[in-house]
Amino acid sequence: MTHLQRGRAIVIGAGVAGLLAAHVLAQHMDQVLVLERDRLPDQPQPREGIPQGRHAHVLLIRGYRTLRRFFPTLDQDLAAAGVPVICWTQDVAALLAGGWMPRFPSDLLGPSPSRDLLEWQLRRYVAAQPGVTLQDGRRVVDLHFETKERVRGVVAVSEDGQEETLPAELVVDASGRSSRLPQWLEKQGYPAPEETRVNARLGYATRWYRIPPGWQADWKVVLLAARFPDIPRGAVILPVEGERWVVTLAGTGGDYPPTDPEGFLEFARSLAGPQVYQAIADAEPLSPVYGYRRTENRWRHLERLPSWPRGLLALGDTVGAFNPVYGQGMTVAALAAEALGDLLERDAPHLERTFQKRLAAILKTPWTLATGEDLRWAGELNQAPSLPERFFYWYLEQVGALLSQDETVARTFLSVTHLLASPAAFFHPRILARVLAHRLTART
Repeated sequence: MTHLQRGRAIVIGAGVAGLLAAHVLAQHMDQVLVLERDRLPDQPQPREGIPQGRHAHVLLIRGYRTLRRFFPTLDQDLAAAGVPVICWTQDVAALLAGGWMPRFPSDLLGPSPSRDLLEWQLRRYVAAQPGVTLQDGRRVVDLHFETKERVRGVVAVSEDGQEETLPAELVVDASGRSSRLPQWLEKQGYPAPEETRVNARLGYATRWYRIPPGWQADWKVVLLAARFPDIPRGAVILPVEGERWVVTLAGTGGDYPPTDPEGFLEFARSLAGPQVYQAIADAEPLSPVYGYRRTENRWRHLERLPSWPRGLLALGDTVGAFNPVYGQGMTVAALAAEALGDLLERDAPHLERTFQKRLAAILKTPWTLATGEDLRWAGELNQAPSLPERFFYWYLEQVGALLSQDETVARTFLSVTHLLASPAAFFHPRILARVLAHRLTART
């Protein structure tokens, strides 16, 4: 057992990434202190620090299966809360670039909780673990360095303005997109990390509805995807606990959906498929219309820094923040926590550097999937894709054209997008043969 596996760990941020990091740290540290600047509600409800929380959230199947291993009662607790279960090959009416995806039964099953309920449930699990303390209303304003090479805690400010240095053997920054980690490191003489950004200029508008009594349809979920260059608008209907729909409209390339009720309905009426408008036209609204436009993909390449301080880790949106439309954030947070737990279990040498490199490897697949489509719409791109990346994006487009025609391709596509399989699965001989045949037919 190393020195890092004793004493106290401090986690900055009590979102999903921070809670899952705290869960695995609690298996290896004497104490885990989670600091959150928001006041944490004692029931499932939105909070200021998660502005995207009011919008549709998808828990990908890989993330769900990881959480189920972390928390064995998750299934029962979500079922008791009335969370619906989705078969992603059968219950989803999905209109993608190549047309409507085929529908068929499979084992690609997962729950559809609201973000508020899932985070609240995770918070209950983590807070109940021995040695874990959650403190809300505490804002971390700096890292405490013992030397340039060693972090020994954080400087936190309470709501009444009291500043305090809190010691720790290990600090984990899970504070999200607004993290000030680069500035904290630069103050100690570390170079600014390289960043890759892809901004498709996508904006959301979301409204919550009560599912009409007696509602019947051949779907539980509707997904209408944008298609470059002629269809910038898309939408999703997700059922969640409480017999509610979360209805999120999205516009890419600056074609943002309005946030007034009349404009919201008209935007829904303009979509490529009629399902969303037909569902909500006479449904009872449960909320105002919420807008959100902070959807840029951004990767801070901490793994490329020439040196990294001991006693410090970073994960979640602090490192890799994806366009939320692809629903990858919570699952990537679960995979990062799983990797951290594995390294602690194996007592890996040079934990901090090793973890940041492992996290970069985890981020590669979701980043490729998220930016492949966004690059077409990108209004901001600070680094051109490499030749292999451009080829992969082109090939992914060919796969997309087959989704409506081939159940095998559709199953593989869903396995990859739910992070159950590597994108290398698209190059399996049976998929490659279909793509080549499609291209030959198209040429003919």
